[in-house]
Amino acid sequence: MHDGYAKYQSANVETADQGKLILIAYDVAIKHCKLAMGKFDERKLIEERTRHLCKAQDAVTELMSSLRLDVGEIARNLYRLYDYMIRRLIEANIKSDPRIVREILGYLEELRDAWAQAIINVRKENAATAEVAMQNFALTC
Repeated sequence: MHDGYAKYQSANVETADQGKLILIAYDVAIKHCKLAMGKFDERKLIEERTRHLCKAQDAVTELMSSLRLDVGEIARNLYRLYDYMIRRLIEANIKSDPRIVREILGYLEELRDAWAQAIINVRKENAATAEVAMQNFALTC
């Protein structure tokens, strides 16, 4: 059954559009930050906490690599924010400080919500544009 789920996930990622991939990366980072939060109390869970924080860092690195820095200041600002998040997650692990993870989790959740709304807005705009084009085409036929 695990193999079937892995194939489904792989197919889901392979067929996803760029917006969906960005949301998936945010979801992974958020999930692993939350999982890491429960691993700060016991010393024997350090290895597990480290694994979750590394996966969160990997997801943020994916977000960084998806940026097109040539398109404007927003992308460069996001790059700096993602870099900050990665450094803070490393610091959280070194200092064993869940407050830092909570801070980063807040940024991730806020940004994920903003991306989700932006994707909805773009899809609505694209649908409206397509509808106008179809109407114009129908009028010319």
